[in-house]
Amino acid sequence: MRPLNVLVSLLASLGMTAHVLASEPQVNWPLPRAIAPPPAIALPRDTPYPGTIRLDVDASDAARGIHRIHETVPVRGSRHLTLLFPQWIPGDPVPPNALDQLAGLAMSANGKPLRWRRDAVESAAFHVDVPAGAHAIDLDFQFLVPADQRIGPVLSTPTMMDLQWQSHTLYPAGYYTRRILVAPSLTLPKDWQFASSLTGARRAGNTVQFSTVSLETLVDSPVMASRWMRQFTLSDDPVPVRLDVAADSEAGLEIPGDIVDQYRRAVAQAYKLFGGRHFDHYDMMLWMSDSFGPSYFEQRRSDESALPAAFFSNRERYKRSFGNPFHGFVHSWNGLFRVPAAMWTANFNTPPQDSLLWVFEGLTVYWNEVLNARSGIASREEALGVLETEISDVVNRPGLQWRTLQDASDQVNIQRGNGSIFPEGRRQPWPDWQLNNDEPYEQGALIWLDIDTLIRQRSKGQRSLDDFARGFFGVRDGSLVAAPYTFDDLVAGLDAVLPFDWKTFLLARVDSVGIKTDLDGIDRGGYRLVWSEDQSPTQRTRESRRGTADLRFSVGMTVAKDGSVTEVAWGSPAWNAGLVIGAKIVSINGRPFEAAEIKSAVADARPGDVLELRVARGSTEQQLSVALVGGLRYPHLERVQDAPGLLDDILEARH
Repeated sequence: MRPLNVLVSLLASLGMTAHVLASEPQVNWPLPRAIAPPPAIALPRDTPYPGTIRLDVDASDAARGIHRIHETVPVRGSRHLTLLFPQWIPGDPVPPNALDQLAGLAMSANGKPLRWRRDAVESAAFHVDVPAGAHAIDLDFQFLVPADQRIGPVLSTPTMMDLQWQSHTLYPAGYYTRRILVAPSLTLPKDWQFASSLTGARRAGNTVQFSTVSLETLVDSPVMASRWMRQFTLSDDPVPVRLDVAADSEAGLEIPGDIVDQYRRAVAQAYKLFGGRHFDHYDMMLWMSDSFGPSYFEQRRSDESALPAAFFSNRERYKRSFGNPFHGFVHSWNGLFRVPAAMWTANFNTPPQDSLLWVFEGLTVYWNEVLNARSGIASREEALGVLETEISDVVNRPGLQWRTLQDASDQVNIQRGNGSIFPEGRRQPWPDWQLNNDEPYEQGALIWLDIDTLIRQRSKGQRSLDDFARGFFGVRDGSLVAAPYTFDDLVAGLDAVLPFDWKTFLLARVDSVGIKTDLDGIDRGGYRLVWSEDQSPTQRTRESRRGTADLRFSVGMTVAKDGSVTEVAWGSPAWNAGLVIGAKIVSINGRPFEAAEIKSAVADARPGDVLELRVARGSTEQQLSVALVGGLRYPHLERVQDAPGLLDDILEARH
């Protein structure tokens, strides 16, 4: 008898029917059937929405973060209305995840309450039937701003507020946001001041009425408000560029004059870099507080940064970050005006595609650092120190052996709500193997350094990436209309600067596996990466600030002062020994753990030595042996004698 027949006979003897082996479903009871999904939400059309939405935001209860919204949405001849809560905004590849902060939603028409229902699939969509004879639907709801960073970004406190319109509005589905008109007003706490890129502000008491704008422009124009504010003019030529500062006290508004002058030079250097500009005025907004944020967003005509109260006064700690607000300024050209076509969407509920994030973010990081050096925000040595840090973070990326940088650009969506962006987010257990959110930023910047030095070398110094900036991002001077581009457009723009096989060049770096981090721009720029047992001043400062022992390049891990393992490099000696993030080192070679002790043990090691670690994970302890391959190792940038200093030239101010 065949084995299958034997098994069937055995099952029969146990009272089981043979059809359990078959692929056909059992028919002894009804089988489940999938129900039809609800009708899809109407796709946006490029046609005007009939009428103007009235949006009144009462943020006078800023101390508790309870913002009350009244909205009137005109409905002409409609029997049904679908309203959307914005989920995606231009310039931000990650949704703000604020839907759960909308509360108390009530709808009415002609004074009579209406019953609304949430879409069964799209949780940010709300449906309501429009009664006969109604010309408008009135909405009342609250947006509840977290008062604790463990819940979410704290953007409303007793002293300051960052009002982001996308969290305070519902808008009709089926239309491009640029074709929906809104008349906004904002009620502030008593005696508060405000700043915004919105125009036509008329204040009566504590209520400010702004000019009617498209919903696209409204969401692009957040409002800074505070009990204490100060404004610095960074430029008036050709249009106003302002530095708006809010603080928890009047004393907190002070910014040293030399820093303001550096910011003014950075604006001037940006104009020299790009040529044209795509804003009629610009507001760089800084919230100076230890109890505010985190907040970082960029728009076409403004950017938002929540910074520590001592950001400008504690130079020793924060000077390396003084140029950070200009990341958003660069985005006005790269990302908001010239935007990857797949990232531009017709409304705020269509997810963008992040395939060109290595341009959107990587090139922005590159130019931000270049402008920092050219303006004097960073010295040449400091700029090289920042570059050295970036290389340290990405020089060993085994994840490039299985996935591409292009694919890693989607990581912000795959790992939605990452802890580096939202406090409640999750982190990766093996970021160098998985590749993380920072890859398009830091690796992208190195690719653009490669491109810049290649153009300079092949053109014998006659052309550079500055020419690409003007020819690709500085076009249509004064235009406020986005100009999407494709990968092929990018290739054509580079080819216009220097004829070359840019498509092959780029695809080899962003859409290939089995590659290494691109350091060609470092070598071509007149520098090289070398290794030493000594730390640079930048590395010592970073290690001290983080409170860790950085052993990534010798053992393959970083360890906090209390012995907690904060990073383990994939394939490293620490990884081979079985260490993981979250483990806690109790002892080293039989002695109680101390950060200085483990560094000393590694420093004295010779190839073949073993580091014996007692490691705790929860209530369990284990003994792990780490095979050492040598002493301490740290990467450094070293100038190559007699090589053309292309990198130095890139960092020089333009006159």
